[in-house]
Amino acid sequence: MERDQLLLAEYTEVCKSYQGISDFRGKLLALLPIVSGTGISLLISKNYSIDSSHLFAVGIFGALVSLGLFFYELRGIQKCKGLIKLAAQLESALKMEAGQFSDRPKRLAGFIGAETAGWVVYMTVLSGWLYVAWIGVRAMR
Repeated sequence: MERDQLLLAEYTEVCKSYQGISDFRGKLLALLPIVSGTGISLLISKNYSIDSSHLFAVGIFGALVSLGLFFYELRGIQKCKGLIKLAAQLESALKMEAGQFSDRPKRLAGFIGAETAGWVVYMTVLSGWLYVAWIGVRAMR
C-alpha cells in the first residue's frame, strides 16, 4: 500500500474510534439525568411508600454509581483528546485543507464545551443523589 492509503486507513479507524466514544458519552450524558431524575422524584414523592431509613443507603448508592460513571466520562474525555490530536496530525499528513479535527470550533466563552457539559450534568446528578441521602439521614432522627 502507498503511504497515503495507509494514512487514510489509519485516519478512518481513528474517526471510528472517536465517533464510538463520543456517541456513547452523549447517550450516557442524556440518559443518566433522565433515569436519575425519575428515580429521585419517585423516592422522595409522598405517594411512594419506601421506608425512609433506606433513603440514606439508596442515596449513597446512587451517588457512588454517578461518581463512577463520571470517572468513566473523564477517561472517555481523555481518550477523545488523544484521538483528536492524532487525527489532526493525520489530517495534516494527508494535506487535508479543512478537517473535522484540525478545524474544531473554539469553546464558547473560552470554557463551555462538551467537557463542561459533562461536569455540569454529572455534578447535578451526584447532588441529587446526595440530597436523597440527606433526606434519609433526616428521617433517621
